[in-house]
Amino acid sequence: MQYIFQRNSDQAPARQLIIYFCGWGMTPATVSHLTLPDRCDLLALYDYRTLELSIDLTDLPWDSYQAVTIVAWSLGVWAAEQVIPHWSILPSTRRLIAVAGSPYPMHDQWGIPSQIFVGTLEGLTDENRQRFNRRMCGGKRYKQLYDILSERPTTELRDELQSVYDSLATTEAPEATPHSSLAWDLAIIGERDQIFPAKNLSTLWDAVNVPTLLLPDGYHYLFDLWHSWSELWEALE
Repeated sequence: MQYIFQRNSDQAPARQLIIYFCGWGMTPATVSHLTLPDRCDLLALYDYRTLELSIDLTDLPWDSYQAVTIVAWSLGVWAAEQVIPHWSILPSTRRLIAVAGSPYPMHDQWGIPSQIFVGTLEGLTDENRQRFNRRMCGGKRYKQLYDILSERPTTELRDELQSVYDSLATTEAPEATPHSSLAWDLAIIGERDQIFPAKNLSTLWDAVNVPTLLLPDGYHYLFDLWHSWSELWEALE
């Protein structure tokens, strides 16, 4: 995984850290418009061609962090489930929010239907990628986000999705009921999501007893609905 670490603009040390897991093919630029809370740092992770982290976590100022908030979008929910349980360095006080994603990214009932997932991988081209991005944004925001969504080359995205597929094909066995490796506090779902069907996400999160927030006008890319990170967890307060 690649990363961007953003320190808070305050002179005082940050008291909390937001760890953000990007969606497939994305970069942290997709959330660069969100303002950070006071005394809060941001660690944004992306590129799941490997889940090995390209930063030494011990270099972060953990002594000052009293709490951590984990926000994972889309395929980032799966990535967070793979790596967070192994990060013993994280503070015990934490809050976890899943945005338009599932621990089962390729699943006919709990994620992206398998045929669509495989079809996206096998048919990925520059042209198909643009169609995918339009569906992700609902069309209206696509032009505004075009440069951001085009930052990484298509070949890199194909390698990333192939790596995720290989991991899923190797590790996932058929399950009668879903489970989660993390104690998510909230799952936010866009009712008009054309990537992860809202029905599948609702079924999954209800089954693992995670509260959900359904946004009637929300597509797969939901971050244009917010101006600050703190808006994401207002439903918990």
